[in-house]
Amino acid sequence: MKLLDKFIRAWRVKVALSYLPVSTLSAFDIGCDDGFLLKQLGRSVIRKECVDPRISGDISIDGLKLIKGYFPKALENHTTLGPYDVIFSLAVFEHFSEDDLQASATAISNLLSDHGRLIVTVPHPLVDRILDVLLFLRLIDGQATEEHHGFNPTELEGYLSKTLKLIEAKRFQLGLNYVYVFGKK
Repeated sequence: MKLLDKFIRAWRVKVALSYLPVSTLSAFDIGCDDGFLLKQLGRSVIRKECVDPRISGDISIDGLKLIKGYFPKALENHTTLGPYDVIFSLAVFEHFSEDDLQASATAISNLLSDHGRLIVTVPHPLVDRILDVLLFLRLIDGQATEEHHGFNPTELEGYLSKTLKLIEAKRFQLGLNYVYVFGKK
């Protein structure tokens, strides 16, 4: 991961963490990569679990449980997961198909505690062009940008509002990214 990748990730994580519920004891991260986000939470968050298709296998390290696979399918064999006070999905849903988004909405609703929050970031469609230039200039490594398939961030609420309620939506990173906060209905 190049310096610019790390800077953008740290910025995105900082924004997401600003919405963290005060009494968070359990957290789950969809598309956790190396667990960077959950490692930022500190010791007050007792249970930290995540899922990502690119990790080598199911492992536990430094109090963090990493599950290999695609959300939500990878959780079928992990019946003890949840409920969570917060679920994160940072720069992930733009990689999902419509069917995956609908299945995710149901799974997230089932995994969230009654007062839990889903914190999501997704890029503006213009970001794909910017990433192409940054990749060409070798300023970023870019992770799975080929999976961005014309995702429209304004449609995200439609997928998730069947099982969740929108609490807040804002743009950040010069308007190039969106942050959404959902709760249970």
